Amino acid sequence: MAGENKTEKATPRRRQKVREEGNVPKSPEVAAISIMLGGFLLMLFFLPFFLYNFLLGSFNEVELFISPDRLNGNDILLFWDYNLKRVLPWIFLIFGAVFGIAVISQIAQFGFLFTLKPLKPNLEKLNPIKGLKNIFFSLNSLFELAKNLVKIAVIVAVAYYFVANHTVEILSLYKLPLEESLKTLGGLLASLTAYIIAVGIAIAGVDFAYRKWKWEKDIMMTKEEVKEEYKQTEGNPEVKKEIRKRMRQIIAQRMLQEVPKATVVITNPTHFAVALKYDLKKDNAPKVVAKGVDHMAKRIIEIAKKNNVEIYRDPPLARALYYSVDVGQEIPEKFYKAVAKIIAYVYRKTAKG
Repeated sequence: MAGENKTEKATPRRRQKVREEGNVPKSPEVAAISIMLGGFLLMLFFLPFFLYNFLLGSFNEVELFISPDRLNGNDILLFWDYNLKRVLPWIFLIFGAVFGIAVISQIAQFGFLFTLKPLKPNLEKLNPIKGLKNIFFSLNSLFELAKNLVKIAVIVAVAYYFVANHTVEILSLYKLPLEESLKTLGGLLASLTAYIIAVGIAIAGVDFAYRKWKWEKDIMMTKEEVKEEYKQTEGNPEVKKEIRKRMRQIIAQRMLQEVPKATVVITNPTHFAVALKYDLKKDNAPKVVAKGVDHMAKRIIEIAKKNNVEIYRDPPLARALYYSVDVGQEIPEKFYKAVAKIIAYVYRKTAKG
């Protein structure tokens, strides 16, 4: 039932997590056909060189090791030891190239990945009931069965078609000289292998597409899982709301602490309040040190009164400053004239007092 609720595509974090666990979309058919194709191309390149320079050459050199009038065991061993040393480096080179192709075929499917998590024991895999269910009733088992049946049928059909069309050539091989016979046989085998590889590539493409689709389906998430992941990565919305509330309280508290230092508080008179501070010797222009509406405006006015800060009523200017200037910023030039008159008034009043 849980799988039926998985309606959401996997998030990037979910994809990364399953990837770290070694769960990636990969097709053994892609690896197998890559190795087969790579080996085939290597053989096309190296086989003629090997046949003409080693195999046939070795038979031509038999007389160097084995006398024509006797068969000496030591001479035979010496003959094979000599040729084995010549062939081994090329064999290692070919196997190394095939191994490299196998690695590249895996990286091409899911990128570079190194993890030891798939090696950890998983007790669920030891469950016989679940194992039988996966074998006989899973979508994977049905797909594998269908794929293998199609693969066998197609390969048999290709082999039958090939043999039927080359019967004469195959039956005539024994009549040909050794060199020509090997050449003809090699051409026939190369053609048959090419047909089989073409079929394998098609099957590998279908297999990888299916496994990619199945992987995407398996890692889908429920809406609850997406929400839970969001909480873990972005934070619980309730906690974030509380943090924002606390931050606003801290900012408001710091702002109110600046009101006693203000030069004047401009109001409208109750809904808006903007506290300005200006030091003729230090500041280039008056600076907003506190502002608020409604309850916060009342708090600013109350603190200003307690600390003998001048309160000046100018509703249009109070609203304009509130919406235009942030706390800590100097007022824009367009307000210089209006604010200058108020500050001049405050200075005159203070001087008289």
